[in-house]
Amino acid sequence: MNKLNVAVIGMGVMGQSHARIYSELPHVNLVAVHDINQEHAENMAEQFQTTAVHNLEELLKDENVHAVSICTSDDQHFEVACKACDYHKHILIEKPLADNVEDAQGIIDKVKETGVKMMVGHTLRWDPRYYHAKQAVAAGKIGEPVHLHSRRNNSYQNGRRLKGRTSVVMFLGVHDLDAIEWITGDKIVEVSAVEVRKRLKEFDTADAIITTLKFESGTIGSYETSWVLPDNHVELDAKLDITGTDGVINIDILDQSIRVFEKDHKITFPDTMYGVDLYGTQTGIMKEELSTFVNNVLNDKEFPISVEEALRAVKVVRSIEQSLETGQPVKVN
Repeated sequence: MNKLNVAVIGMGVMGQSHARIYSELPHVNLVAVHDINQEHAENMAEQFQTTAVHNLEELLKDENVHAVSICTSDDQHFEVACKACDYHKHILIEKPLADNVEDAQGIIDKVKETGVKMMVGHTLRWDPRYYHAKQAVAAGKIGEPVHLHSRRNNSYQNGRRLKGRTSVVMFLGVHDLDAIEWITGDKIVEVSAVEVRKRLKEFDTADAIITTLKFESGTIGSYETSWVLPDNHVELDAKLDITGTDGVINIDILDQSIRVFEKDHKITFPDTMYGVDLYGTQTGIMKEELSTFVNNVLNDKEFPISVEEALRAVKVVRSIEQSLETGQPVKVN
């Protein structure tokens, strides 16, 4: 097989990004798109010069479809992924694997039962900054990690857009909690979390959550995440600091190293890493992630993140949510 025929399921922001990248990759045919909004699916199919298939079962039955990107809302992942497995489609599924541990485990059981290949889209695995941090720790350049701090704060528009359908730690935190264990090679064994509800209390969801972390090795850490940054701030404020016995790693993602001061006194910070339109094609982290999925399916290679690691991230998030519910520290199983 020289080319992978891929369909995208769910044509929201992430689905559109997947569709565009697939339409530009040399070893991919974007053969179909699907969305519950049929008119939207038709518009997206026209934009990406492919076919809109309105019946999901019909799309998955099509033997011309080799693989699917699942970009639906988190609560639909289990049903869609299991159906894709039933029809032996390889799967790239957006993070988190599922919005609860039981469904995440159920997807993994189905993947193993049917033998399909599945990769979960934890984008930080393809972010050069976090990849370099992983390599530095593995090479012993900072000695043994002693303590760390991480954060991922996002805009109020994102918090409002989700309207309480998921928690901020499941939507955003799952990125960093996976990355922290991946980079340090250490397991989070206990969490203790507090939250605040002000700007988004109408949706019965937290504005921000701060969690203390205990690791298997004895390392300690803290994690901060929110989705209430004001309009006059940045879209993303992310950070990772790891202090070791012999050195320090600092990742600071705030203004992307470029500021545009516009004539109406607005300051913007263009994306330079995730999805960058460069000479008419999209490049950046998302392209690298999707390219890895395609190449590793075609060449029967392992993915940089295992399904068990993706499940692990959901378990850590769920433990944080349980700590918020009980007001007590929670052990991570």
